[in-house]
Amino acid sequence: MAKQRKNQASGIHFGPAIKVVLLCFVFCGSAVGYVWQKNEIIRLGRQISDREKKLEQLRDDNELLRNQDYLLGSQRMIEERVQVLRLGLGPVQPGQVVRLDELPAAAAPAPRPLAGRAPGDGLGSLN
Repeated sequence: MAKQRKNQASGIHFGPAIKVVLLCFVFCGSAVGYVWQKNEIIRLGRQISDREKKLEQLRDDNELLRNQDYLLGSQRMIEERVQVLRLGLGPVQPGQVVRLDELPAAAAPAPRPLAGRAPGDGLGSLN
């Protein structure tokens, strides 16, 4: 029996070595994944803060343009620009205003078919 044990011990055992290598790969892969994940979190955080700053700037610009639009469209500002540019324009007379009454879409009459076409036929008459 002693001889059999001696023969078994002299062989190289790959089982524990493979386990150690696989365990090292798992730990190294976990470490690389952790570092990559942290870098992604930092990068995405920077993108969010940059976009929040841009959004705030766009809101400020929008508010400024809204105020400018209100001022430039006011009656007083238009009258001042007319005087400065010496356009010679006066107030609108009631006879110069033309009002157009639009019918709601549901009340509008249906379109008539074109001449030479049968109703429901997209090609028209071939005769």
